[in-house]
Amino acid sequence: MVKDWALKQEAKFRSGDRRDPRAGEVKLGDWRKRVRNASGLERPTLAKHDSLWRTHCEEEWAAWPMNAVTRTEAQGWVNRLKGTTRARHKGRVVIETEGVPLLKASTIHEVVFVMGNLYVAAMTEDPPLVVTNPFAKLDLPKIEPRTVEFYERDEADLLYATVMELSGLKWRTLIELGMDVGLRPGEAYGLHANQIDWIRGLITITHVMTRYGLREYPKSKKSHRTVPVPPHTLKAMRELMGQRTAWGVCACPKVLPDGSRVPGGGPCPGLIFPAAQGGPIDDGNFRDRIWNVAVEAARPCGQLSPGRAQDTLWTVGECGPKICDDPSHKLRRFPPKIMRHTAASWLVQDGVPLYDVQHLLGHESFATTQRYAHLAPEAHSKVIESWKRRASAPRSSEDGARAAHDMQEARLS
Repeated sequence: MVKDWALKQEAKFRSGDRRDPRAGEVKLGDWRKRVRNASGLERPTLAKHDSLWRTHCEEEWAAWPMNAVTRTEAQGWVNRLKGTTRARHKGRVVIETEGVPLLKASTIHEVVFVMGNLYVAAMTEDPPLVVTNPFAKLDLPKIEPRTVEFYERDEADLLYATVMELSGLKWRTLIELGMDVGLRPGEAYGLHANQIDWIRGLITITHVMTRYGLREYPKSKKSHRTVPVPPHTLKAMRELMGQRTAWGVCACPKVLPDGSRVPGGGPCPGLIFPAAQGGPIDDGNFRDRIWNVAVEAARPCGQLSPGRAQDTLWTVGECGPKICDDPSHKLRRFPPKIMRHTAASWLVQDGVPLYDVQHLLGHESFATTQRYAHLAPEAHSKVIESWKRRASAPRSSEDGARAAHDMQEARLS
């Protein structure tokens, strides 16, 4: 038996197979550490993969030898993920699972990608550690297409006014850049005065603020772009810069292409939208202290929300003479990313070609922009015109009977 095995290994070696049959016995947890240390992924992507591994993969797979995992075990794990509740819900870590929704299909796809990527790296190693990927071509939940949500213009005007009243001009202007120009939040947070052509009213997107610091290059090639700014928004930005006593020195930490972080420094006109205490805006603070507060406080009826009213007595679920707690009078609640969806939706509705919308928002793929195609003014015009022609065409009962008779004669002949 041993001799037969040795002869087979010698034959494989002569044919060019130099793979050690014991190489696949490495534990998945140990292999992931090696792959991570050699990874060239950017810091935010790496952090996301780390989170997915810790939350959904490590406990299940870290102790498994790589060559011991089969497609059957992998598929069983995916089936269990389909019934797993989310680890975070409404921005908070889940403690009680009651009422918490299940993992999204897109999250399961991302988790499986993390595991499959480990096997892809092992298969492309020289010599390869394993020869198959048990996480490839699994039966994954279908990612259903979602309806594009956006704020209507009256809702946006209400949000602008509420933010202006509660938080001031700086935050209203930042939201206008998202709603009208379609800047990503990180692009607005990292916007410096030297990126603005004040004479022509243009912004050149080159910097992005991440949770790890300022990244001096955009998300993708098409994200590096020059975009126009509405005159009233540019005027507000001038006013914000005029309130500065001195431009000072840029203290934003910087993220290098290799993912490392270095302190800022050197002459810099400064951020257009610094945080309240100076330095860059934190995305979580903006969402919780500015955006969510304004969305909760806004009331189309003109009354005060219970949180803004001095009088704490109100009828729950109703709109009173001063205080409104009617659910139908509340502004629809969306996360800040709704700003880009709103910008794209408004432009397409106004007849702006999808090509121009793609370049304004910096979509890498045209397929992303096509999500808004149904909002174009002429999107369904030919179909509607066809319905009108059929509805207005004269048609009597005799015509219908004659047409049926002609069809019957044609079939018999």
